[in-house]
Amino acid sequence: MAYKRQKLIAGNQSGPDVMLCDVDVVPSSVVEIAPILRAADEIESENPRVAYLCRFYAFEKAHILDPSSNGVGVCLFKTALIRRLEKLPWAAGPGFLSLYADKVESSNPRAAYLCRVYALQKAHRRDPLSSGGGSVHQFKTALIRGLKKQDVEATGRQRNSDANGMHAFYWHYYENYIQRLQNADNVDRTRLTKAYQTEAVLFEVLRAVCLEQSVDVEVEILKTHTQLADMYTRSILSLDPESSDQDLVKRLNVSSRIRVMSRMNQPNKPKIPLEAVKSCTQNFNERNVIGRGGYGRVYKGTLSWADHVNQIVAVKRLDVYGLQGNKEFHTELTMLSQYQHDNIVRLIGFCDDNKEMILVYEYARHGSLDTYLHDTSITVGLSWLRLLKISIDVASAVDYLHNHIAEKHRIIHRDIKSANILLVENWNAKLADFGLSRIGLANQQNTFVITNLAGTHGYCDPQYEKTGFLTKESDVFSFGVVLFEVLCGRLACVSSYHDERRFLHHLARTCYKNGELENIIDKRISKDIKPQALFKYSAIAYQCLQETREDRPTISEVVLQLKEAMKIQLQDEISPR
Repeated sequence: MAYKRQKLIAGNQSGPDVMLCDVDVVPSSVVEIAPILRAADEIESENPRVAYLCRFYAFEKAHILDPSSNGVGVCLFKTALIRRLEKLPWAAGPGFLSLYADKVESSNPRAAYLCRVYALQKAHRRDPLSSGGGSVHQFKTALIRGLKKQDVEATGRQRNSDANGMHAFYWHYYENYIQRLQNADNVDRTRLTKAYQTEAVLFEVLRAVCLEQSVDVEVEILKTHTQLADMYTRSILSLDPESSDQDLVKRLNVSSRIRVMSRMNQPNKPKIPLEAVKSCTQNFNERNVIGRGGYGRVYKGTLSWADHVNQIVAVKRLDVYGLQGNKEFHTELTMLSQYQHDNIVRLIGFCDDNKEMILVYEYARHGSLDTYLHDTSITVGLSWLRLLKISIDVASAVDYLHNHIAEKHRIIHRDIKSANILLVENWNAKLADFGLSRIGLANQQNTFVITNLAGTHGYCDPQYEKTGFLTKESDVFSFGVVLFEVLCGRLACVSSYHDERRFLHHLARTCYKNGELENIIDKRISKDIKPQALFKYSAIAYQCLQETREDRPTISEVVLQLKEAMKIQLQDEISPR
């Protein structure tokens, strides 16, 4: 999404008279707040109070995302937000902020809370070890006590009023803006898409306000948001690069999109009874767990149901309180039901009895690729030839999603990483985990899906992180990271490193440009790689990691170059062991 530059004017206060808060270049560590700031700017004139709530929520979210303000520009960005909210002096230090908090405690407990949080942060940044003596320690302690003894009743009254106000404005925005745009004779798709984005922000802030006050979000709002979120995340748009204002144009017409969605929402995989799933996993016995994450757990089981007789399967049981929910469950179910490929994991069936969200897949005998990259003690199984074949398998799966599923649309996976690459019989690779996938328009030069940020840190396309525009080139970037994982024998992010080695895509780009790639190649395979094969492989992997989408290759080109590398490697070679 394209955001206009916003300037926060400090008035006649000392210090710089202008502070930039440019949501187009929001610091990467707090990029998730950019849509919230855009929505606040949009509704400022119509409802300043709701705009204030959005910005306050953005500050709190930024503080949670980067509490120490370690990200580049985060401290300045937070300062700009506070000055926009409370009109504080540019040079306000911790002492001034603390006094201001005491002054406004009774009239505006939220402002007092915000100032104390930021005063504590500033004090800690200036003297993290409290080396200024007992006075610094006492000052910090006093701030913490002030935060703990916030007037709960006063805050509650204000929050309750906030919840009522947010409910009212949500309905006002929906009825007087979104519905009017939807029912117009000539629908303005650009404005309608932006309206969906603003609705998503309003709902997020409403939910946060209600949670703090222990107030339930109205059931009708929950239903409305679910419907609008589906329209929003499935909006298929393309960007005209020649347009000076970058209007979004050339989208699927509504009737064809409805036909596509209707067809996709009809899973053709069998529904497996819950009792059969419980029997298969020995009632979800912890001894059968073979994988776990924010989504829930994966169990190994033996399925005996219908025409399946003692079939070894993998059972993914989504946690209702986990990172993936009903939406991701149905996305993966519909995707894997409709599209099959030799290098995409095969879905056997599903179960949604008793509000369960269970998917049953073919079993991957050799586990996931990240296991072999993470555990450097594993020295058998994955030769260079086999790793090259795995790379081609995954690239072929992505090529199918991008170019061959249908004439008018494509699938963007959105979470390509080594943990989602499964190794089955004969070490064939299969792409898995389609819960975050999105459908996009095909046969257009520039195709975008505007969506909330998702994916895995270290694999995510930097342009997607900054703008919210998801493209097929976002998948290409992620796959480029995987290619270097394979070559270097390590994961995309190694948290034990605190230098340029932490993120592989930075390290790989630097080493490639400096001609030092041999320094990071996995020693277990380096002696087996032919120089010309390495040249082909590393060149296409490096191209995938280009900063701008236009400089990245298509996945079809990636497949071609990897196959060329395999051809070179196989000259006078034997097949993979």
